[in-house]
Amino acid sequence: MKLSALLCSTSLLLASNASAAIFESGDWAAAKVGHACHVFTQRAARDTSGALVFTFHNQGYSSGFGYDYHPWPGETTAPWDEDDFAVLAFDGQESWLGDEMFTHEGTGGYGAYMTDGMVQDMITSILNSKTSIEVMFDRSAKGEIWLYGKFSPSGFAESLQKAGEWCAFDPRNLPSS
Repeated sequence: MKLSALLCSTSLLLASNASAAIFESGDWAAAKVGHACHVFTQRAARDTSGALVFTFHNQGYSSGFGYDYHPWPGETTAPWDEDDFAVLAFDGQESWLGDEMFTHEGTGGYGAYMTDGMVQDMITSILNSKTSIEVMFDRSAKGEIWLYGKFSPSGFAESLQKAGEWCAFDPRNLPSS
């Protein structure tokens, strides 16, 4: 399931209007590919190659959330260490939700993915955000917290609503998967 978010962001980049329904609003977009709907960021802060990606299957079951990091050309190692952990902040305030994320290394890139049961809390946090969603990593060996992406909530609610229509789920009341 977690790997599906990483593969999803790659496949979304390759999807055309002929093979996927796409909706864009502000800094977010929604796409329906097959039986799954995805809500993802289109823009991030400078100097990041990551994206926030939600995945919802029919009626909202098996929902997932992740930060997909795609390596820069020439980058050959993971962007974080094994002992580092994700930190999420909304409007500059750190949240406990980062504690519910774990890192993954894959052939197409790297990612940090959220425990399935916390996706509803992530949605609520973004809906309540006014200015920013920040993905950071506490780099323990370096004694620093590094910002990996700062995203705008602009257009999230509209993109989420469209995904809910396409995949028949209530974005504010996901079913228990």
